[in-house]
This record gives sequence, structure tokens and C-alpha cells, in this order.
Amino acid sequence: MRTALASLALAGMVAAPASGLAGPWAREKGRVFLTLSQQQDGAGESWTGLWAEYGLTPRITLGLDAGRSGRGDGKLILWAQKAWERGPHRIAASAGLGAVRLEGALAPLAQLGGAWGSGIETRFGPGWLAIEMRGIVTGRNVTFEQRLDAQTVASVTYLVPETSAKAELTLGLSPRDRLKVIEQLQLEYGRDSGFDARLATSLVYDLARPTKLEMGLILPIEGASEPALKLGLWLEF
Repeated sequence: MRTALASLALAGMVAAPASGLAGPWAREKGRVFLTLSQQQDGAGESWTGLWAEYGLTPRITLGLDAGRSGRGDGKLILWAQKAWERGPHRIAASAGLGAVRLEGALAPLAQLGGAWGSGIETRFGPGWLAIEMRGIVTGRNVTFEQRLDAQTVASVTYLVPETSAKAELTLGLSPRDRLKVIEQLQLEYGRDSGFDARLATSLVYDLARPTKLEMGLILPIEGASEPALKLGLWLEF
């Protein structure tokens, strides 16, 4: 049985982007955000991820979502997002194209997403609430063979689409000026991987500018997931 990290690689969405990134908020024009993260789960599966954002305009953000597992699987996705403001509400739509590599085979990938978010005030300090959903389509090569005679075998290869869906509910708080606490419920369904639900908790500490350190724990709720630890470095300039 595949562990959670390996199963999610098939869908091209290993774990989640760094907690609290992107969502419905546009990156400021001309600004760059980078995060490099490492995950390790209880079954020995690992994942190294790179997430990047660039503010193209006040409403359009371009991004990169890439990563590689310890067994050599990986993904590379280029995406774009457009954001709107409606009073205290933030709404965004996104699209991405890329490829996923699993067990040595490359497959194309496309995704569409939508997000909503809003800032909140609590007794523990200011924060935010966000909901993000994505539909993902990957291609898989399927080969059919038929023997025509004793010496001839005809084969035809088709590219078959496989779909998966993902949703994330994020609650973030800033109890101190240099500290963020982020809780994220991650839900994903794929035909091969089935249904997975995980709760990801992250602490993000502001080091010397422009660097932040993320430390996280991912716990399974439903599905074949394994508990995982996450360590990430954020850069913004």
C-alpha cells in the first residue's frame, strides 16, 4: 500500500503548499516569495518541495510548485492566479499546467482552483480564515495488446485522464509580532489513492528579515496517511 506522500504524488499534489500561502491573497506587485520545505513521514517517505510566487500585477500572481520524493517521484507545476476584493472578503481563481513523475513515467497535469478568505480578529490576536479548492487532471498511458496471429501482436496506447479533487480549510493566527500559528484541514480524493484527510499544524517564526522558519506536524484523520514532520524556510523580497 502506498503511503500518503506517494499516493498524493500520483495526483501531482504532494502534501500542501506551505501553510497559509497563496490562497485568495495576491502577492504585491514586483514582490517575490520563496519557500523550501522538507517532509518526512512515519513510513520513511520523504518529500522536498519548492514553492514560489511573483506579483505580476496588483491582482495577478504567478507561481511555481515543484518537488521530489525520496524515491524519485516528483512534480512541476506553473500556475497563475487572479484575485478580487469584495469588502472584507478576498476571492481568487487559479489555473496551472505541469507534469508529474511517478515510478519513472511522466504524465501531463492540469489544475483549476478557487479560493475565499478574510481577515479576522480574535482574543488571541489578528488572523485569517481561508478555503481553497482544486480540481486536478493527470494523464496516464494505458496500452492494449491484441494477438493477430502466431507471430504478430498489435498494441495501441491511449492517454487516459485521471481526476482528483482537493480542499483546504486554513485558520491562521498571529499571537505575537514574530509568530504565526496555522491550522489546516487537508482533504483529498483520487480514484487510485481514495479519500485522505489530514490535520496540519505549523508554527512560523520570523527570523532576521527576510527569513521565516516553519515547523509543522501533519496528522492523519482518514485514509492511508502516516504522521509526518515538516521543516520549511520562507523568504520574501
